[in-house]
Amino acid sequence: MEKERNAENTISLERIAPYVRYVNYKIFDGGTLLPERIIYDHEFIYCLSGEARFLYDGKTYTVKKGELFYICPYLHNTMLVPEGKTFRVHCVHFDWISPEAQYDFRAEQVYLHMENPPADAEGSDAFYMNSYKANNPYHNSLPPIKEERLLERPNPEVDPALFPPLITGLDYDITAPLFKELYQNYSQLSTGARLRERSLFLQLAAAVCDLTSPVREDSCGLFHQKTISEAVNYIQEYYTEDISLPLLAAHSGLSQKYFGRLFREQTGYTVREYLTGVRIRNAKHLLSHTDSSLEQVALSTGFQDKFYFTKVFKRQTGITPGKYRKSYGHLDEMKQGEQAFFW
Repeated sequence: MEKERNAENTISLERIAPYVRYVNYKIFDGGTLLPERIIYDHEFIYCLSGEARFLYDGKTYTVKKGELFYICPYLHNTMLVPEGKTFRVHCVHFDWISPEAQYDFRAEQVYLHMENPPADAEGSDAFYMNSYKANNPYHNSLPPIKEERLLERPNPEVDPALFPPLITGLDYDITAPLFKELYQNYSQLSTGARLRERSLFLQLAAAVCDLTSPVREDSCGLFHQKTISEAVNYIQEYYTEDISLPLLAAHSGLSQKYFGRLFREQTGYTVREYLTGVRIRNAKHLLSHTDSSLEQVALSTGFQDKFYFTKVFKRQTGITPGKYRKSYGHLDEMKQGEQAFFW
């Protein structure tokens, strides 16, 4: 039986109070085909390596390393790992809002319950059982919950535009450790572990929203506008130094992906493109107003040597630094229109 979904069940992100029900780590071999199922809460499946194909709500998705797959309640889904591939994942079952007692359930009552589980359980049972059995020897002691009760759960959802089924572009070096720590906390019984679970989950949700939420022209947008403006000023002042996207993002407190997107939206260039443009503009000034050697110009504008400088200069302007000096030597820079290009 499948329960209908409706827009009235959607809540704003300001209202979420996530409840992490179950966290797993699993490696699926090539050729694995999981039986069709529905779930009664929400699930994140994060790919650490390999790939798999999901048939979900009538559509097919391929999930690869660093990508996150989001499954909502009551929608039919199945998974296939291609032959010759593996699929190494963390799986997290959760509710967006902590449920009232009458609507809660234990994972072993629904996803892990088996009458007589075989030692070599495979398929959908193995999908949930392996890590849980090691820490919960009495996982079969609770009776299963009837489906009628599960279908009565409120299950509030969030805006599907913010959390689509397939989420790509997450920073693997940041996201994978968060899932690992979430998995490690799940096996602990302390109250502190439960609080850390919620904190880690919110960090994951925030990383997704950084990718999927539009930049709004409100107070938040104005704050980010100031952040990018400060980054631009920093580049213009310290262009001779080793400046990179990771450095600027770290200074801003934003993820590299989000900062890079904001920078391009507000300047029209990537950080590397903008930095190169500033360096070339200043190199043009030195070439047209001084007698400095090419080596001196290169080192004075942040290039490692005159050969790399010449290569980049020609790619940007269409001529070599030497030809530029002959053509524009000692001309007033403002007549060349350089200031209009980079602000």
